[in-house]
Amino acid sequence: MELWTLLGLLAATSHVQAKAVFAHFMVANAINFTQETWTNDISAAQAAHIDAFALNLGYGLQNYELILDDAFTVAHQHNFKMFLSFDMGQAPQWPADEIVHVIDNYVTGSAYYKHHDDKPLVSTFEGGQSADVWKDVRHNAQSDFFFIPEWSSLGIEAASSSPVIDGLMSWDAWPAGAHDMNTTLDEEYIAALNGRPYIMPVSPWFYTNLPVFNKNWAWRGDDLWFDRWQQVLQLAPEYVEIITWNDYGESHYVGPMHEDDLGIFAVGDAPFNYADGMPHDGWREFLPYVIDLYKSGGQNASFDKEGVVSWYRLNPGSACLSGKTTPGQLAAEGTNTTSPRTIMQDRIFYSALLESAADVTVSVGGANKTGSWADTPSGEKGLYHGSVPIDGNTGEVVVTVSRSGELIAQMKGQAITTDCGKNHGYNNWNAWVGSAMGEKNETSKTTSSDDKKNGSQRSRPAMTLLMSLVLLALV
Repeated sequence: MELWTLLGLLAATSHVQAKAVFAHFMVANAINFTQETWTNDISAAQAAHIDAFALNLGYGLQNYELILDDAFTVAHQHNFKMFLSFDMGQAPQWPADEIVHVIDNYVTGSAYYKHHDDKPLVSTFEGGQSADVWKDVRHNAQSDFFFIPEWSSLGIEAASSSPVIDGLMSWDAWPAGAHDMNTTLDEEYIAALNGRPYIMPVSPWFYTNLPVFNKNWAWRGDDLWFDRWQQVLQLAPEYVEIITWNDYGESHYVGPMHEDDLGIFAVGDAPFNYADGMPHDGWREFLPYVIDLYKSGGQNASFDKEGVVSWYRLNPGSACLSGKTTPGQLAAEGTNTTSPRTIMQDRIFYSALLESAADVTVSVGGANKTGSWADTPSGEKGLYHGSVPIDGNTGEVVVTVSRSGELIAQMKGQAITTDCGKNHGYNNWNAWVGSAMGEKNETSKTTSSDDKKNGSQRSRPAMTLLMSLVLLALV
């Protein structure tokens, strides 16, 4: 076998193993974006080691081409990528000729995300019942694209057997009822796709109350943001998509909040603005570490600062009116229930990125609690996670991480209260998120490896064999 053939095989193997993380971006919530706003959000995504925005584009959005033009222009300037995700879950749906028009206008640009075979990636939100539309799109589009739709409502078997798909994304990022998230559906997708790409969804939270859109439900968040990334490390899918960057109306935004882009609450006739004063930026704090772990197959990731991230609800479950919000699984089944308090826990959740084991304490209104770690890395370095019950306490929340009496980081958070006057008497089922980082360690950049979460070890023998063959060819 000639050297160049071997090198080609080696390059192909490396290419197949590449992984990427996307963030689902609601274009409708960017109607007031300037190029400066795009620059700020792209910079925040890059700092979090996110590779691309999946641009959720609904049919009929005014001036969408101007928005997309700005988005791709700024992305090109900052070496960032984006791709189209057509929202097929609303009426009226995108007609085939309009989809073709958008695809042909944008997928050839330098800032457009390409799959490994250099085909532009195209996705959807829902639309499985309109699979025939995509036959027409494929036939008429000038560009050959790689199609990974999200067709969860169609079912895994039917979606995976469609001749128009190249892979699938799932929207099932939240656990059913009062349970923690598991990977059952992810594993079913991976098995059904039989080697084709799977986009695994990751989301921290879900609460929505928008009567105009007939949406008033919540899913369990709690430990979800930590748990789901551990599952990503376990399964090592080809792609991961964060749900979402900026869907304020569903409370699962991890991007910066822009006050002039919260119009969804007025349009949706929400009883109150449940994103107001509820930042989620802290959920991005440890993303560089976990994303690097994911991309390296769980082998290594580095950090030079220790710190803590904490999240919790500001109103105890029984404090105020429930808003007739239904737990998500029951809403999907058409069952009415009184309150998400049946699935959400009145607890303060915290994750810490540490060089070695440390102590954690939580104070609510001056009442101190000694915390513990429910999850620890297999080695001492890495992510720790735990929670403590609120136990009816109210007041300012302080989460402190220390080691041998020395302060590492202290997060001072928004007060928990039973006063829901700001919310017109309703409980806010959204999460408040805060973070605090310690001093930068200039002497040693900590590298962590977690063997038990090594999701890509199976690919190493093939790589080792090819390297050996290359070396033999050079002799």
